[in-house]
Amino acid sequence: MIYFFTGAGMAADSGLPTFRASDGLWEKHDINLVCNFDRYRLDASVRQLTREFYNARKRQYGDAQPHAGYAAIALLQQKTPVTVITTNIDLLHEKAGTQDVIHLHGRVDQMSCAACLHYWHIGDKAFQADDCPACGSGITKPGIVFFGEPAPQYETLYQIASDLTEDDIFVVVGTSLNVVDPIQLIRSMQRLPRIVMIDPNIPDSARQYGAECIPAPALQGVCEWIASLAANRD
Repeated sequence: MIYFFTGAGMAADSGLPTFRASDGLWEKHDINLVCNFDRYRLDASVRQLTREFYNARKRQYGDAQPHAGYAAIALLQQKTPVTVITTNIDLLHEKAGTQDVIHLHGRVDQMSCAACLHYWHIGDKAFQADDCPACGSGITKPGIVFFGEPAPQYETLYQIASDLTEDDIFVVVGTSLNVVDPIQLIRSMQRLPRIVMIDPNIPDSARQYGAECIPAPALQGVCEWIASLAANRD
């Protein structure tokens, strides 16, 4: 099995701004207001501001198109078992044709309930103050994991990491490893898959954990790595 773990750098090559870069979205917005679970639950004005922020992201993401790296992953999935895990909330992997993507931090086409943590699909509809269809709570939010909120799909990541074998390949693309570090997680579980790291700025920890490091942007690195994989198999 080949696993791709993609972060903000993957989407950046499709023109989407990252959250944490020096010119990223968090430089222009107070994360304690627009992405704080406790503040969201307690303050109606914060809820309105947060919905406006993520509705702007939703429009932006809807206009974005997947680059060739996304297409290469989707095509590879048609030929061999591939699972994609992403910290991104956009749907660029799905637009490219990848199936069953695991979104660790939620999706821009979902709503969720701050009371019972139920998630439901809203498609292209704007985020608004709807009641939860499961419990009736009026404190509902974009289906995106905020700071201080449980992340249901982390358990899925832990299970995948614990099941990895030496026959698997785990490719990490476009992430600083500061928020989620799958390489450290895998090695802490004493799993020994082949690990590949693709990013212009390779963290020292990736080398320390024995990853094969490709210092390149996501678009270039993913396309070249998949091409080399195919060449080695021929």
